[in-house]
Amino acid sequence: EIHFNYVIGYTDGTIRPGNNISRAEVATIFFRLLTDEAREQYTTTTSYSDIKDGAWCCRAVATLTNAGVINGYTDGTFRPNAPITRAELATIIARFAKLDVNTKTFSDITGHWAQKNIELAVGNGWINGYPDGTFGPDKTVTRAELMAMVNRATGRAPESTDALLPNMKTWKDNADTARWYYLDVQEATNSH
Repeated sequence: EIHFNYVIGYTDGTIRPGNNISRAEVATIFFRLLTDEAREQYTTTTSYSDIKDGAWCCRAVATLTNAGVINGYTDGTFRPNAPITRAELATIIARFAKLDVNTKTFSDITGHWAQKNIELAVGNGWINGYPDGTFGPDKTVTRAELMAMVNRATGRAPESTDALLPNMKTWKDNADTARWYYLDVQEATNSH
């Protein structure tokens, strides 16, 4: 099975695992996870007032919007540079993977607009809550957290550094192999 890199680093040689991930970056990552055939089924234009044709994220956002995976806001914007929240990400995951198992709830999501999608994303193993029984729906998601979630859900999580490629691309800010996200970042950013 071929694993392609679905996250691309920055030109300065960093991957910025601790930074928040934006709504546009998440759309682009999920766009990369689609097959070519799936991408071709949807139009690649968008009516969001804050994403112009030709913008780096336009095709990804338009495709996923037209596929019913992501939504903008009632004011007609998408807010591509805004950090994504855990609730927004859970909703994208539930729609993207067409999830149907709902086995877990949290003390802080009752009545939340994304309650059903959070429960679906958690119930299918894509995203986890916190040890105290909360989910934190309005907390933002870091780049490393997203990579860990996608790797786990797609069965791409390497178990040790020995499972990584000998000549893989490395990042200045992901050199500590003891960090919880080291393996996930390397897996997400290297094709093999």
